Amino acid sequence: INDATNVSSKIRPCAWSGISCNDAGRVINISLTNTGLSGTLHDFSFSLFPHLAYLDLSFNELFGIIPPQIGNLSKLQLLSLHANAFSGKIPCEIFLLTHLKFLILHSNKLNGSIPPLGNLNNLVKLFLLNNSLSGSIPPDIGNLKSLSELDLSINQLSGSIPPSMGNLSNLNRLFLYDNLLYGSIPPNVGNLKSLLVLQLDENQLSGCIPRSFGNLTNLIQLFLSFNNLSGSIPREIGNLRSLVQLALDQNQFTGFLPPSLGNICRGGALQYFGVSENHFQGTIPKSLKYCTSLFRVRVDGNNLTGNISQALGIYHNLTFIDLSRNNFY
Repeated sequence: INDATNVSSKIRPCAWSGISCNDAGRVINISLTNTGLSGTLHDFSFSLFPHLAYLDLSFNELFGIIPPQIGNLSKLQLLSLHANAFSGKIPCEIFLLTHLKFLILHSNKLNGSIPPLGNLNNLVKLFLLNNSLSGSIPPDIGNLKSLSELDLSINQLSGSIPPSMGNLSNLNRLFLYDNLLYGSIPPNVGNLKSLLVLQLDENQLSGCIPRSFGNLTNLIQLFLSFNNLSGSIPREIGNLRSLVQLALDQNQFTGFLPPSLGNICRGGALQYFGVSENHFQGTIPKSLKYCTSLFRVRVDGNNLTGNISQALGIYHNLTFIDLSRNNFY
């Protein structure tokens, strides 16, 4: 097909399934998701579609590299190639498409580092998860002020979380889990007051939970499990009254469980509470009695003490609780 083919043409690609045109008969949308496409894009003539705004070839059997010529689609707003078998590096040319709002390349076999992406000022969603990407997260990621969802999970990314990420004031969901990230969590992540989901689990992060996390009052999920985080839980965690899931399992946390956890419980939403395999001591805060929505609790593998019948309340929805390897009576 050719973008120059207008509506009056004998070929009439605008009537084809998955192809949309504007009033002038120019192809602006190619959506061929889950249509059994196979092969490569090596011979695809991207330059013939200067008006293309949407390209969705997801859930197919395409393989090989993503051609650099895709950078010729200067008006592209959505690029979705996920759930294929593309390999090789992500072309730098993609990150020059300044009109791009949705870049969805997850669940392929892409490798190499993430190119500088600070030019994508209009980007709303960036999904690169479930590939084999390595190297560090580009520090210019903080330029993407329109970003609402960022998912770089299930890769081999290393280095620290760039402090510039604290500039993403519109971010709702941040997924960095199952990587090789190390270093401390930047305190200015607490600036992301729009965050609903923060998943940093299954990395090698160290240091304390920043007290600034208390500013994340809209947070529903906080997953920090399977890291090397240490220190005590800051009392400011009690500000997160919208939390549904709090997972701090398998770290090096010490100290006492703060009574301010009860503030989360009074929010009435907390369903999962996990602090297993740490070094917490003292008693379970009596305020945990207020967590009547709990259905799963893990405090096993700590140094907790006290009378368990006094610490716990009535949890009508509880399906799993593990109190083992502590000093309860």
